[in-house]
Amino acid sequence: MVTSKVTVQEKEGIMEVPTWWTCPEGFQELQKLAHLLGENELLPRAIISDQEGQYPRESLKEIAKAGYGAVTIPMEAGGLENGFTAFSVLSESFAQYCPSSTMCWVMHTTTVHTLYEAGTEEQRKRYIPGILKGDVGALAFSEPATGGHFWNVVSEAPRKESVYLLNADKSFVTSGGEADFYIVATSSPDTKDQDNLMYLLVEKDQEGIESFPFSAMGLRGNASGPMKFKNVKVPLENRIGGEGGAGYYNDNTVDPLFLLGTAACWIGIAQGALNAAIDGAKKKVHADTGSSVAGYQVIRHELAKSQILIDSARSMLYRTAQAMDECAEKGLELSECLYPLWQLKTHAADMVITVTNAALQVSGGRGYLTGQVEKFLRDGRAGALMGPTNEVLREWIGRTLIEVPWMD
Repeated sequence: MVTSKVTVQEKEGIMEVPTWWTCPEGFQELQKLAHLLGENELLPRAIISDQEGQYPRESLKEIAKAGYGAVTIPMEAGGLENGFTAFSVLSESFAQYCPSSTMCWVMHTTTVHTLYEAGTEEQRKRYIPGILKGDVGALAFSEPATGGHFWNVVSEAPRKESVYLLNADKSFVTSGGEADFYIVATSSPDTKDQDNLMYLLVEKDQEGIESFPFSAMGLRGNASGPMKFKNVKVPLENRIGGEGGAGYYNDNTVDPLFLLGTAACWIGIAQGALNAAIDGAKKKVHADTGSSVAGYQVIRHELAKSQILIDSARSMLYRTAQAMDECAEKGLELSECLYPLWQLKTHAADMVITVTNAALQVSGGRGYLTGQVEKFLRDGRAGALMGPTNEVLREWIGRTLIEVPWMD
């Protein structure tokens, strides 16, 4: 079993980890419920999802059933109070049990928030009720031609009378072929807006849609892979936002939610891997010395270094989430938080590689075998590769530090 933190025995002289250090104030009950859901619903399906590449639909349904189908939208619409912090707590907690389910849910939540922020009232009424009951949304943004620069698209959807004719090749669509609807990023050749980026809502059963899930190293339940949209006729009323101008929502909705949620996922993976390593180190006793693996000082130091790294990223996560909640409360744009989000995602994605490697080393030959630690290592390795890649983010951070435009 993977627990939420290092288990502290109730013995005199044992230092207890403060709850405020591992969870934002006021979210302890939500964190507890998230771990119960993870242990009871996500964990039992996680190994099957990984080994068989099985999409975690049942786990996603249970997450929605628990009331977490649209946590970041306003409470009156079905969200949670201080939704960005709640999103972070849930993402980090879920990832300790099933990273594939968590990543699908993170991308779904980003999709839902984009629909709510950029969509019309009619679109909200049409989609939100189903979302709260378990319908899954996905983003189809990145394209082979531009790689990790997912904000740049070369596809087009010209206006043809009452529809847009969408032709687009997409890469790395999480929940590709499994989601109930997609927000597809494309360009409008008809717009007069200097920013020709446009979002279109596409239903899963529309004619002209194909998906090709990858067999990946990790996050094997994500159904992530290329999708093709061939002459898909999208009704004009399924355009989200303007005919062009969607770059605003990239900076103020999609990027902030994606960076926050994925960073939380990497932190949860790191904690899950370390917890598994700690559990194994305490239980494994060497017959020749009579000492457990955890009885060696060098092992304890590796565990300590890993936990410090995790907690540093966790501190960044909750500070950034709180700032995003404050922005929402004050009516400010979430793009004000992009710089800390860049740092957060970069640090979390680098950190999970370091910690999962340490967890494997602490676990020895047992860790190298197919199992919990090995799976966490494979799952966590995706973080630094996801666009914006860590290399791109470090460039943006560096350009900001020397006071030049971060994107030219």
